[in-house]
Amino acid sequence: MLVHSVYFWLKAEICDAKKQAFYEGLLGLSKIPTVFQIYVGTPADTTKRPVIDDSYTFGIVVVFNDKEGHDAYQVHTIHKNFLSEFGSYWDKVLVYDFEC
Repeated sequence: MLVHSVYFWLKAEICDAKKQAFYEGLLGLSKIPTVFQIYVGTPADTTKRPVIDDSYTFGIVVVFNDKEGHDAYQVHTIHKNFLSEFGSYWDKVLVYDFEC
């Protein structure tokens, strides 16, 4: 399995309607055939500790059966359209991929 975790820091001027559209765009990535599981959300209200970074706006975790599924996802039209439509919304994005 390959786990693809992405964290987005949206620009301060992004209004609530655009945040909702961004959220729906993230959910739409689940339609890519190689996605095994997907989780989309905002920072949890957990106890603050020095090791926790909850400064991001949205996080997405996408699970694939293998690296080939991940690679197909990256070039899929739905993913490319998401990047084209929403790429201007964020100031920062971080990606963490790991295999298990």
